[in-house]
Amino acid sequence: MKKVETMSAHCATTVNKSWFRKITALVMALCLTFSYGCAGNSQSSGTSGSPSASNAAAGKKFDGKITIGVSAGITGSIPMAGERTLQGVKMAVEEINAKGGVLGKELVIEVADDQSNQSVVINAVNKLASNPDVVAIIGPHLSGSVMAASDTLKKAKVPFLSQGTSPKLRTIGNEYLFKIRPCDAISAEVAAKYAVEDLGAKKVGISYNNNDFGVGGKGVIEAYLTKVGIPFVSEGHNSGDKDLTGQIMKLKNENVDAVISWTDDAESALTARQFYELHLNKPVITSTATSTKQVLDLIDEKAVEGFYSVCDFVITDPSAEVQDFAKRFQAKYGIAPDQYAGNNYSVTYLLADAITRAGKADREAIREALASTKGVKGLSGTYNADSNNELIHECKLVQIKSKVPQVIKTISVDVK
Repeated sequence: MKKVETMSAHCATTVNKSWFRKITALVMALCLTFSYGCAGNSQSSGTSGSPSASNAAAGKKFDGKITIGVSAGITGSIPMAGERTLQGVKMAVEEINAKGGVLGKELVIEVADDQSNQSVVINAVNKLASNPDVVAIIGPHLSGSVMAASDTLKKAKVPFLSQGTSPKLRTIGNEYLFKIRPCDAISAEVAAKYAVEDLGAKKVGISYNNNDFGVGGKGVIEAYLTKVGIPFVSEGHNSGDKDLTGQIMKLKNENVDAVISWTDDAESALTARQFYELHLNKPVITSTATSTKQVLDLIDEKAVEGFYSVCDFVITDPSAEVQDFAKRFQAKYGIAPDQYAGNNYSVTYLLADAITRAGKADREAIREALASTKGVKGLSGTYNADSNNELIHECKLVQIKSKVPQVIKTISVDVK
């Protein structure tokens, strides 16, 4: 011990440098082997939690990489949606790489946190679009965020695939935007039609969010009710509101026969709780949010029992494809998938298919391939691109029973 303690400063420095070199070499080797997390935000497919997928991907000899961007709300008002989005994308990317990648290249992702915020999203998509290696982007997913980011991505000529559903997205003239969920022009009309034709409503209340998503859905619902001669009462609220008593009491005092609620996750939970507390006691049809686990987890079972919801992906869908995916997702992440997970898993495969059809990892070629998509199977239905770059033309009507959304029917519309 004395010899060690009296070792000269020179020797100590030499030993420290030697160890430093060894540690540095080891870290570099690990980074080369496991690119996930060691390349900034560029994340390799096969290393996010599945040993079998990791080993399969590591054994492949890829001829380079293809990078896709992901713009999602990892933090912000609905972080669970961002988490499920990433889980769905990563799971698909791992599987694709385990099967040989795309065009013989490894598929990797670069993630930007847009916080589900219209101000932040511009910086997020700028970060992705400015990277010439990013050939396409999954997200952003809120209609308002898409509106905010549209000009940036159009100018950069980056194809992007979004879950935004507002009918206003049809009017922005962006040929690089592709919508992977049914437009509210479809789903909101389905809700209104069900209220009138199936529930027999003679007067309808509309509770909506004063954002692009809510206002867009409200417009479609009102147009349908006007066309069929059904009176309605509309009451709006804002994202972040904590009390909707005034709006709900107005609907109740108008003696509506049914209420259609078109709003986001947090406000969907609030609406359901306050409908129950204020004894509205009328059939309620909602947008997709109420059928998702993250929203149902925020609501007492009795408050949401019997609600209807119009959605596209739901794990109680009896199809073999959805049931197989749900089991594998549950085994991998220890939680049931929601529509963010299911839709973004599917769209990752759609994007890989488009790159393959394009024959090269080129932004413009990928855009053209996406625009010509026909008959590509996904978990929410079959992807067929129409003149508005909308890819899904069917939705499901579910009813919540014991906090489980049960599929009542699937409604399809003709591709335009």
